[in-house]
Amino acid sequence: MDLSVLEELLIRLKSLPAAEKSETNIFSVGARGHYENPVSDLLAFFIDPDAPHGLNTLVLGAFLECLSSDVDASLLSPPAREVMTQKGTRIDLLLESKEWAMVLENKIWHQQNNPFNDYSGYLQQKHPDKKPFLVVLSPEGLAPAGWTGISYSMFISVLSHRLGMACISSPLNKWQVLLREFILHLETLMGKNTIAAETETFVLENLRNIQEAVLLKNAVVKSLQEEGLRFLTEHFSDRGYEVATALNHWEGYPALRFGLSHWVSESDVVLFLDRTPGRQFEVRTYICSLTTPALQHQARQMLIPALHDDCWSESSGSVFTVVSRLPQKHEAKHLMFQSVAKALEQLNEFELSHER
Repeated sequence: MDLSVLEELLIRLKSLPAAEKSETNIFSVGARGHYENPVSDLLAFFIDPDAPHGLNTLVLGAFLECLSSDVDASLLSPPAREVMTQKGTRIDLLLESKEWAMVLENKIWHQQNNPFNDYSGYLQQKHPDKKPFLVVLSPEGLAPAGWTGISYSMFISVLSHRLGMACISSPLNKWQVLLREFILHLETLMGKNTIAAETETFVLENLRNIQEAVLLKNAVVKSLQEEGLRFLTEHFSDRGYEVATALNHWEGYPALRFGLSHWVSESDVVLFLDRTPGRQFEVRTYICSLTTPALQHQARQMLIPALHDDCWSESSGSVFTVVSRLPQKHEAKHLMFQSVAKALEQLNEFELSHER
């Protein structure tokens, strides 16, 4: 790949809008909330003004606002789920007030192949004297003839505003938090696009150049790993030590792992090429299999150099990590490899003098 093309590509990439990070919610972590029935169950719970959430008409009022209806926001009984018609079909939610009755079909997906005529006939037969509402809540707000469609984006927008006002005017409680989590989950289900259209178009139009840049990056990292292996093999050649290496990626950045094959434990030294803004390249020493407090203490005493930048324990103390950050001027290849070799020397001394 021509370097001038790569430089131009990188300059353009920096000017593009960054992707938004979608917020994880409790319903998207190991739950079945992406199916229509669980979502409808939660909707029925929150839409009921008398449910123990204590949110009163917050959700029902938001729903009626989407219908531009000024009817009374109250229910005679909790929303009925999976109501069976005379023909054996099932209505998602049936809501009944003194003045009105509503069939609410909740469609998480785009397909609408329900027997809508059967639903409307059921409502007319059961509640002939009440104002009928035939409503479909769906991703795009589409509905068959004679029905009213509400899009999830409209419902979420109205509901979010009402919830925000409620949080300001009353003490925060767990049900407000859970309703917000539910709203976030609905946004996720609707496939809210976190990528700006400009960024998406640029990437699609430049897939070839981007792929070439990725392949070039991988080739450079692999070459650096092999060069490091040659440097360290030569460094330890007078002792006949065999150097092992592996390549990992942490948060997308290369982590070049080096160790000596005669070690019994999984200890190693990592050259972490982190280019996160404000971060530097690092040499990390991982001392593993510290199975006793004595070993843990000895590792700390022997392996923490006078000038180190950070250290911590992992896996209940059985792994100890020492970090030395490389200054910008220290990022010449031979200086990086020398730092790795020095860490390996120190770690080797510990490994040979302490049996696991």
